[in-house]
Amino acid sequence: MKKIIATIVALIFTTSAYANPSLSIGASINHGLYGGNGKEVNTDHSGTVERTTKKDGAAFVDTYATLFLEYEVNDTVSIGLSYAPDAISTPTNINDSEGESNGSGYVDITVKADFNDLTTLYLLAKSPIGVYGKIGYSQMDIDVTSTNAGTYADPGTTDGMELAVGYEHEAAEGVSVRAELAYHEFDDLTANNGQTDKNTITVSNLRGATGRISLVKSF
Repeated sequence: MKKIIATIVALIFTTSAYANPSLSIGASINHGLYGGNGKEVNTDHSGTVERTTKKDGAAFVDTYATLFLEYEVNDTVSIGLSYAPDAISTPTNINDSEGESNGSGYVDITVKADFNDLTTLYLLAKSPIGVYGKIGYSQMDIDVTSTNAGTYADPGTTDGMELAVGYEHEAAEGVSVRAELAYHEFDDLTANNGQTDKNTITVSNLRGATGRISLVKSF
């Protein structure tokens, strides 16, 4: 990822002297399908593993908005930064009757996650016919919410990459419409509930595919 950022910075300094750069702002509606492999490890107070539960290929969908700003360094290459102001949320996962006893039986454990502040720095290369490709570096914060399982410590941030291909139709007065398909991949993440009898959740192979429609205004 550091190599991608270094390449983008070098490109700005080597091309801006020969171009007439402009700025563009835009907004997108994204509909994404995300999935990953989940593993929950339950240990007792001595650290002995009592049970391991795996669920591979779990998936969810969500619709969210993004805003972006682009710097056009020449007719074909732009540098962009996009931001999702709203969270991307997973459904609530329920482990039936695995929580603490409330005196009348065991209660359910529920866990859900919100992916906040998804930010992507990207390089966009566009052909004369409007077809373009993108490669980007992404980062987002993970918030975990649970009931009847103690308090899960938030995993913090996770990094990833985005690859996309799309088509841009130029309308009048500097306004364009884009249609785009993107692929996302993020680093593994882990959270535990901080209890003596601990539950640890690990999510691996976190990937996604997103379709998006964007409106762009160039200045």
